[in-house]
Amino acid sequence: MDIPSLLAENITQGFLIGFLVGLVVKVASKTVRNMLILQFILLKYLESRNILIVDWHRLTGGMLGSQEVVVGRAQELIDTVAEMGVFGGALAAGFLLARRVFK
Repeated sequence: MDIPSLLAENITQGFLIGFLVGLVVKVASKTVRNMLILQFILLKYLESRNILIVDWHRLTGGMLGSQEVVVGRAQELIDTVAEMGVFGGALAAGFLLARRVFK
């Protein structure tokens, strides 16, 4: 397969998937936001009543207060974003277009 057709295929797929994700996020964002807020409030309530014990250090993966881990994770994130390339850019463009079109 030649490079231009491969790039065109990645751009098309990324744009379409991004557009669809943008539509879904636009429609479901308020509902999901409210559900997450209610779940967090319920979690904190259960924790305050000693019904549930939450290990907050384990949830953060020990990243709070450890600068070396954060720098390593940031480098991994940059490497991953760089590898996404054309597909990621087209995905972002489709997502932004869907958010802009369906206000």
